This record gives sequence, C-alpha cells and structure tokens, in this order.
Amino acid sequence: MKKVLCDKASRKHTYIMVLSITMVVFLILVNIASVASSEDIKNSGSNNAFNFNKFDKAISAYDKAIEINLQNSPTLYNHAFFCSPINKTGNISVHILAINDFHGHLEPSNDTVGAEYLATYIKRFKSENPNTIVVSAGDNIGASPLISAHFHDEPTIKALSMMGFDFSAVGNHELDKGLDELMRIQYGGCHPDGCLGNSSFEGAHFQYLAANIVNNSTNDLVFPAYAVTYVHGVPIGFIGIALESTPMTVSKFAVKGLKFLNETETINKYVKELKDNKGVKNIVVLIHNGGYSQDRKSLNNTLLDHNSSKSMHISDVVNNTDRSVAVFITGHTHQAYNALINGSLVTQADAQGKVLTDIDLVISNETHAVIEKKARNIIVSRDVPKDSGVAGLVMRYKSLVAPIADKVIGSIKGNFTAETNEAGESTLGDLIADAQLYYTHNLSYGCADVAFTDPEGIRSDLNLSGSERQSNVTYGQVFSVQPFGNKLVTMTLNVTQIKDLLENQLHYSDNKSSTLQVSKGFGYTWNKSAPVGNRINISGIMINGTSIDPNNPSYHVTMDSFMAEKAISILEADNMINESSLDGMNVTALDDVNVTANYFSHSKAMNPEPGNRIAVVE
Repeated sequence: MKKVLCDKASRKHTYIMVLSITMVVFLILVNIASVASSEDIKNSGSNNAFNFNKFDKAISAYDKAIEINLQNSPTLYNHAFFCSPINKTGNISVHILAINDFHGHLEPSNDTVGAEYLATYIKRFKSENPNTIVVSAGDNIGASPLISAHFHDEPTIKALSMMGFDFSAVGNHELDKGLDELMRIQYGGCHPDGCLGNSSFEGAHFQYLAANIVNNSTNDLVFPAYAVTYVHGVPIGFIGIALESTPMTVSKFAVKGLKFLNETETINKYVKELKDNKGVKNIVVLIHNGGYSQDRKSLNNTLLDHNSSKSMHISDVVNNTDRSVAVFITGHTHQAYNALINGSLVTQADAQGKVLTDIDLVISNETHAVIEKKARNIIVSRDVPKDSGVAGLVMRYKSLVAPIADKVIGSIKGNFTAETNEAGESTLGDLIADAQLYYTHNLSYGCADVAFTDPEGIRSDLNLSGSERQSNVTYGQVFSVQPFGNKLVTMTLNVTQIKDLLENQLHYSDNKSSTLQVSKGFGYTWNKSAPVGNRINISGIMINGTSIDPNNPSYHVTMDSFMAEKAISILEADNMINESSLDGMNVTALDDVNVTANYFSHSKAMNPEPGNRIAVVE
C-alpha cells in the first residue's frame, strides 16, 4: 500500500500535519473518487479489472490516519499518490521496482541473499520516490526451501506483503498445489492441514493478475486481468500474463479445469480495453515468460540471445504486441537482462531476490504519456542493514522449522552440483537418480532397472562448507534440492519408448541443461551433429555394460510423478503408448525428497561420481 504522507515528514510533526491538511487531502480524495469512482469500478467488470481507488474505503482509511505508524504500517491508499514530487520539467517521475522467481528464498545462503536485505533495498528506493510501485513477474512461491514450504508458503507471502508489493503475475509454480490453494494464498484462510497457532492466514496484501487463465466451468478469469493505479491523476495499467505452457510445467491435476490463453492475443485484447475504455496510455505487462541473455555474466545486457528457443518466444510476444506497452517485466528463465525490443523495455531480475530491477518512467504532465524510460538491474547485497520487520518474520519461522531442517542425515566428501558437463550429466543428477533406483529396485516398488530424473527439478546444490573435506548434510539442504515432494513412479517401457524419451530431450543443440539424469549402470551416447530425433544409436544404450535388448518388451523405469506425466504425453504424441500400456505402472508411496534423504542415511560419506554415464560426440 502506498504512503499518503511523504516519508521525509518527521514523525514528531505527523499529528500536527495530519490535522492541518485534513481539508486539503479530503478535496484530493474527492477528486480521485471522480477519476475512479465506485460506479466506474463496477462497470469495469469484476473479472477484468482491479482498481483500489474506492471513495468509501478512502474515507474510512483516512479516519484512521492518525493511528498509522508512517515508518512500518500500511497507509491510506493502495494506488493513489498525493505528495509525490513532479520533476523540474513539470513531468511526473514514476518508479517501478521488480523481481521474479523468488521461490520462497527467505533465508540467506551461499546462493541467495535473504528477504531481510531485499526489503531494505525496496524500502530505501521507495523513500526516495513516493511514486514507487513494486511488482513481481510471478513464481513468488513454489519450489521453495523448507522454511517456506513447510508452512505452505505463508511466510513468503507475509514477507512480500511487508515489503509493500502491489501486483504480481501468476507463475507456473504458483499453481503447483492447484487453484484452490492459490486462492487461499491470495484471499487468506487456514490450510486444510490447519492454522499455525490460533490465527488464520490473512492472505496476500498484493494482487495477483492473470489475464489469460480461464476457469473452464464458468468461462471467467480466475484473477483480474489488470489493475490501474493513479499517479497525480495519471492512470498506469498493469496487465498480468501467465505462462501459456503452464500445463506442461506443473502436474496436470494442479491445472485441471483451467485454460491458458495465448499470451500475445491476450495482451493486445486488454491493451485495447485499457486504451479505448479506460483512457490508459501507460501500460506495463507482468509476464511469467522470458528469454536468455547473450552474456549471462552481465546484469544489464541489452540484447537477448535470439538463437535460444526460449528467447525467440518472448521476442515474438513483444514484437507482436501493441506498441503502447512501455515495459515488459518478465520471469521464468531466471536470467538478468535489460533489453529494448520494438520500443519496449524488456527486463528480468535473475531469481530468488538476488537482483532488483529499477525502472524509471517519465510521464508528460500534458499528454499523460510516457516520454522517457530506462531500467537498470541492481545486485541485492548484504552490506546494508537488515529490515527489522522482515528479519523478525524470517527468524520466527526459522526457529519453528529448525528441528526438521537442521537434522543431519549424512555427509559428502565433494561438491554435488546441478552444473552439467558437455554431455549434459551432473553430479547431483547422478546422486538423485541413484537414490531413486536404490529404493525402487526391489519387487514391492516396481523392480526398476533404471531411474531417470528431470534436471529442471533440481533446485539447489550440495556443497562442502568452506575448506572442509567432508561436510554434514541436513534434511533442509536436501529439501532445497528437491522441494516438490513428487511421488516416484515405475513404468514398464520397451526399448523404442526409452529411446524416444531420450531423443525428445535433445531437440535443440543448446539443450544439454535439460538432459535426463540417469542412474548408475545405464548409459548412452548422443551425436550433437545428427538430425533431431535420430541422435542416439539404439545399440549404444547400455544397461550394466550390455547393450539394451531390442526384443525385451519390459524394462522398468523409475521417475517422479511429474516427469512420468510428461513422459506419457510425449509417448502419446508419438503414438508409442496407450492406456492399456499403463496397466503396469507402479505409483509408490515414496516421495523424491525423502528417498534422497533416506539414501544419505543409509550410505557412507558420498563422493561425486565421475560423470561418465552419458557421452556426446560430434
């Protein structure tokens, strides 16, 4: 929520100032109400628009002004700015702060900064320009460390609300647990598991926007398509866009009954509505889709890598969208870039709160249109004071989860990382696949011959502590590696089907980061120069040193439930599987994270494997 009173106003003068400007602010409120009256809001349609400037709520909030602590508490209006400065040219300066893919990373670690430092950066920037709007391109939650996931991601939503976030797109991981749970995250209420303590979760203080997610049963949008906020009476529209391919990135059960519309068509639809019906000339799109930077070491690379398949898609979206969109704030690909495409700024802020995008818009006070725009990506560091409020929140949940998270389950004698070699194999992928085979090799869990694991499900590394030659591994660390809790599935596949799955991962020559990780005893060689779909020689697929038998109809392959869904979709699309083929599927009661944790518990200190299961030639 936005501050009515300037941050620079000292607290000792607050009461006098509030009383003295009562009539002035009241007249401003009336003026705002005329711009965005309750009747106008009603006519906009509850399924399409979300507008906070309701006159009756404004008056009620104003009555409570004297009780508000200006430094730490929510203030009077979400999206009306009163004391924001106009620059020397008479134009309006608007600040937008953006993150993406936070994924519940509340605590500092080797790879992340910590929410208490991100909060300090955001509040510092907001104090410099009261015309500041804070947004996210989605995936605030899901794939979260134990400190957030164990409490159904409520701590993360509380932290972002305390930081003053205004709007967010819906990321694919927001839907990991289904729409009903995301609705609870937005609007509050106890999880089916029960409430923490005696209080109910109050929900997010920011608004999720999703212009392209439709409930099939009602044909309504599940969240507002856009929000309009006013700065000095000038409207700025924010459109939220979910990843169109979300059904391919989460469990099909999580998105059952939902339809995801085309991103470009949806943006153009609501840009037109905002321009023609609402008089909005300044439009920002929050989209949970992104590209790849040409130079991944640069935070402010101005060009996307158009040779990357994913960059091509976001570039197509921008190039085919109405030129009225001033800024595309993107996510999903965990990259840092700051590009200009077709006249629009296109930004992304890495992931996990490590980077903050700072966007400056200058809006003409005469035409009410953007006349200047620029952006920069800023590293969030720990050389600033912690925000005390967010730090206290993190400490509380850290202490609550400590008995589980800090339990030592094993040890390592080397670094296990998701970083792949030239063939696409990683030491951490090897370990996870080995753990899954270990527990499903026996008859009761499917008598598996091999295990495949999806590298995109590996979310963190297991590294030695400092200069130690051997380090303990805790349950919390393993949970951060595999935070989804997917069940293990053992499928019966023939050689042709196995080859098809392996070929499918190699559609692009730059796709080694998506290579399936395989268990010990299984190996193959792929040819980078060979045509797509024919990069693996079937005779080169080995199990325990012997070529796989083309005549054997029943190899048992273990994978997690999400990957099994993808495998079935691939094989169905290639006409290699039908429902009767799935009769032999064994869905176990084992979940991936606990399988890996138990594998540590039953093993000696682990050394990384040499990475020779997958080979590549040209």
